[in-house]
Amino acid sequence: MNRPRSHSYTPLGEGHHYLFKSMDGGIPRWGVHAIRMSSDHTHEFSRDGRRRREKLAKAPGGRYVGLIMLFDIHTLEPLAIIQDGYLQRLRVGCTSGLAAKYLSRPESSVVGLIGSGWQAGAQLMALQKVRAVKEYRAYSTDPRRLRAFCADLTRRLGQEVHAVGSAREAVDGADIVACATNSHDPVIDGDWLVPGQHVGSVQSHELDLRTLERAALIGIRSRDAATFHYLPGEAPVEAREVKRLEEPQSAKLVELGDIVAGRAGRLSADDITLFTGGGLGVSSGLGIQFCAVGYAVYQAAKGAGAGREIPTDWFLETAKP
Repeated sequence: MNRPRSHSYTPLGEGHHYLFKSMDGGIPRWGVHAIRMSSDHTHEFSRDGRRRREKLAKAPGGRYVGLIMLFDIHTLEPLAIIQDGYLQRLRVGCTSGLAAKYLSRPESSVVGLIGSGWQAGAQLMALQKVRAVKEYRAYSTDPRRLRAFCADLTRRLGQEVHAVGSAREAVDGADIVACATNSHDPVIDGDWLVPGQHVGSVQSHELDLRTLERAALIGIRSRDAATFHYLPGEAPVEAREVKRLEEPQSAKLVELGDIVAGRAGRLSADDITLFTGGGLGVSSGLGIQFCAVGYAVYQAAKGAGAGREIPTDWFLETAKP
C-alpha cells in the first residue's frame, strides 16, 4: 500500500516558502506502516541565469527537520521515530543505481555527473555498486564546491572523480549520465546524447523536452502523481511547471518494478534510456520505500541496542480520535 508525496506550501515572501511534505505506505506481511514527514524552508531564486530551489537550514542550530514514523498495524502503536535525511539520500541514490543496473549497458564504465550537492554523491556511490566504473567526471556551476565534492567522493569511492569545465564535457563519451541538481531549468541538452547512453535524473525539471523525446524508454518509480497545495497565485515553480507528458512520450513510461521484473527494459544496445524522478506528474517519492527502509533500520537498531527508548504511553490516548 502506498500514498504518493504531498506538498503543502505557505508563502513567506520573496521566493521563500514553508513546505510540509509527507508520504506513507504499509507492508502487511511485516505488520508495519510508515509515514515520512519533512518540515522545510525553501527558497527559489536565480543564479547565473538558471532558476534554482534550495532548502535552508532554519531549524535551531542550523539544522533540518525530517522524520520517519513507523507503526505496528496490529497494536496501532508507534515503533520508531527515525531522522530521514541520510536515509533519504541513500534511498534516492540506490533507486537510481537500481535503474542503472537494469537500463544501462552492462559494459558501461564511464559516468558523467551534473551536480555537486547532497544527492549527487549518492548517485556515484550507488553506480559504483552496479557497474565496473573506470572513469568518473563531475560538473557543477559552483567551481569551489565542485573541487570539494570531487575530493570527498574520490576518498569515498577509492577512485578518482575528475572535475570538468562544462556539462557538455561531462556528457560527451559517458555511458551513464547522472543529473542530481536543484535546478528548475534543464542542465543538459538532449541533442548531446548519443545512442546507447543511459540518463538518470533525480527530478525532471533538470531535463529538457529533447531528452524525453530521444529516450526509447522513460523509467519512473510509480505512475502515482504527487499533489501540490498552495494559496491562489502563490504556486512555487515545482508545482506550476510539472511536465505533463502526452503521446508519444507518455507511451514510453515504465514503472521501475516492471523493469526489474523483466517485463520492460532496454531493447537494443543503441537505445537511449532514461530514469527520472518527480516533475513529470508521476514518479514522486514512495511512502512504501520509507516503510521498507524504516523497518530495516528499526530491526537493526533493536539488534544493536542503538537508539533511545521512549515510553509508548506518550503516544497513546483514551479519547476516541
